[in-house]
Amino acid sequence: MEKLLHWSIANSQGDKDAIEKAGKPDPKLLEQLFGGGGQDDPTLMVENMKLVTNPEVDLENKLIAMDNFEMLIENLDNANNIENLKLWESIIKVLSYEEAELRSIALSIVGTAVQNNSQSQDNFLGHEGGLAKIITLAQDRNEPLNVRTKAFYALSNLVRNHPHMTKAFIELNGLDIISPVLKDEAAKPKLKMRSFALLTAVLSSTNIDETIVKVLRKDDIIQSSIGNINKDNDINIIDRVLAFLSQLITARVTFTPEELENLSTAYGDIESLKDRLNEDDYQTVKYVLN
Repeated sequence: MEKLLHWSIANSQGDKDAIEKAGKPDPKLLEQLFGGGGQDDPTLMVENMKLVTNPEVDLENKLIAMDNFEMLIENLDNANNIENLKLWESIIKVLSYEEAELRSIALSIVGTAVQNNSQSQDNFLGHEGGLAKIITLAQDRNEPLNVRTKAFYALSNLVRNHPHMTKAFIELNGLDIISPVLKDEAAKPKLKMRSFALLTAVLSSTNIDETIVKVLRKDDIIQSSIGNINKDNDINIIDRVLAFLSQLITARVTFTPEELENLSTAYGDIESLKDRLNEDDYQTVKYVLN
């Protein structure tokens, strides 16, 4: 995309040296990006994905095609057309590409396509291996930060308000990926925020019963969440922890003596921050300590 920008500026200024240095972008991409040829959106979607999966196309042009594809599927009808055009398999295939930039934008495409879109959620679930692959990318500490955060973003949108996807996610041991992030002192705040967003999405899409609480405790999610309540932590992360604990309390989950002890200590540490936190969640959690 940067190459295209440089080429466009050079042409507008008539700078021959700059034009030659920038190089001429792929004419097919220019046609797609600027709507040439009168092609409709489904045709553009197919053509862009052909470029992405063509081994002879270079990385820069693949990224331009992926950006263009994502812009197209921000439209709900186009997002649902991914299934009709048989493009989900190609998108899932990109999740295994060697280039991290392509994996990242493919994850973003998944998250955008299924966001608040039950039809696309249903469609994605029908493609074996897709959900498991995204879980693997989210938990892999060797993956770049951008890939992992996009994986958590995609997972959150996949499971949100979709009980069948949530059931599949839990059966694939998807909740196992959350606690390691929360315990990791080196984890960036953005990644922790994404992990809490996923946790909240899961709990909003399933019954918070004894079975799910056992999984949360087995995976050490409750204790590791409480461990993120401290005055030196990002204020937004503390708010996410309190929102998660409020979900449990609203569902009448009873905390263990050890959890209550740790929670009491944590609350003493953040007393000075209470005016900056979500008041309802702060008071809801504090109530169980009285």
